[in-house]
Amino acid sequence: MIMELDIFTLAGLALVGGVLCVLLKQYKPEYAMLVSVCCGVLLFGGVLASLAPALQTVNGLMQKAAVGGPYAAAIVKALGICYVTQLAADSCRDAGQSAIAGKVELCGRVLILLLSLPLFENLIEIACRLMGIE
Repeated sequence: MIMELDIFTLAGLALVGGVLCVLLKQYKPEYAMLVSVCCGVLLFGGVLASLAPALQTVNGLMQKAAVGGPYAAAIVKALGICYVTQLAADSCRDAGQSAIAGKVELCGRVLILLLSLPLFENLIEIACRLMGIE
């Protein structure tokens, strides 16, 4: 069963995680990083659990409008790539590894580009058919 979380629960988790990180950073910096990553994953999971009904609604609307199919799937995948990339990059920056964070963001951009190439190809084919170009 997916549990929906409210903003107070998420904010409380973030504050507890932040305080733990500050306290642990003085004595055990490696544990502070671990707490930071775990807190970020828990927050991300909580938001994803709360987003499930909204995604179902959007999916239903796209099916009613006959827009679904590969376009809806690509949009949801792209959003997932964006969120996971942001979480990973922010975690790397928190660990003081901004160079790795930049590479993670570059990988996310490339993955979204690769995901969108078939959609652009379909769009170009439709445009060519409309203009009479084969």
